[in-house]
Amino acid sequence: MRFGKFAAVAAFVGAFAVGAAAAQEKTFKVSHVFSADHPVHLGLSKADELLKQKSGGRFALQIFPSGTFASYRDAVTAVQMGTLDMAPLDTAIDCMPASGVMLSPYTFRDYDHWRAFKGSEVYGKLLADISEACGVQQLSLYTFGFRHATTGKVKATTPDEFKDLKLRVANFAPYPEAATVLGATGTPLPVGDVYLALSNGVADGQENPFTQIVTMKLFEVQKHLILTGHMLASSGLTISQRAWDELSTEDQALLREVFTEAAAHVDSLVIDGEAKLLDELTSTHGMEKVEVDKQPFMDRVPLVLAKYPEFKELYDQIQAIE
Repeated sequence: MRFGKFAAVAAFVGAFAVGAAAAQEKTFKVSHVFSADHPVHLGLSKADELLKQKSGGRFALQIFPSGTFASYRDAVTAVQMGTLDMAPLDTAIDCMPASGVMLSPYTFRDYDHWRAFKGSEVYGKLLADISEACGVQQLSLYTFGFRHATTGKVKATTPDEFKDLKLRVANFAPYPEAATVLGATGTPLPVGDVYLALSNGVADGQENPFTQIVTMKLFEVQKHLILTGHMLASSGLTISQRAWDELSTEDQALLREVFTEAAAHVDSLVIDGEAKLLDELTSTHGMEKVEVDKQPFMDRVPLVLAKYPEFKELYDQIQAIE
């Protein structure tokens, strides 16, 4: 009889524990540096909606846009330390050098190639490898769109025409390699300094996706929109290992599902919206659209791979995806 009573109590306690786990509630803090109308913020808003829906209201996001919580680098560090739940990670090159190829010039041919990559085993392995190397969980990747060059007075269409131009590039690897393939002199500057640098001649041009050119109003200080398509800008959301380990296996699967859907939403916003953004930059804001032959720029990719030999294996794997 006494054994039966103990068994019943144990069963009740076990059931209570399971119920408590199922009822776990958490609001994840996520920081990013983009404005509230940027596709990344809209993607996170979509993730918040999906998270609440799929978890029955147990989980939600508290989103801090425009660097109001932390700068990009500080947010990444905070996630690695476990003092912030989530943040985008543009490149894992510091902890997994081979992954820098994701932001290397001409790694991706077009958006069909990007989508095929995201459906491949290479993609799944890359997420797992970044997670292990960086001490976080990489939940998904999304794209901001292809990066293109802009210039002020000089219209450059070949590496030879770029060679005398100072091109603003993002100030962490491998972004400066945009200047390598274009043939320009790279001028690394923080994103907040770009507009002024272009205004006062510190830089002659810059390179960014359409989304950034519009939201940063670079059309006010740049005349030529040169469609080099030299790099596919990509990033993805990470969650701290501490926050991840607090979740049940079922809830971990739930978060992966939600942020996979949210990343696809960002991709769609960016890709489907490019034609409208291009028209806005040219028709509304008066930039001159300049078509170029990309092959002379692509012919310079070996210069980048020679500088970063650790890129080669993953580069070849991605190139092999049909």
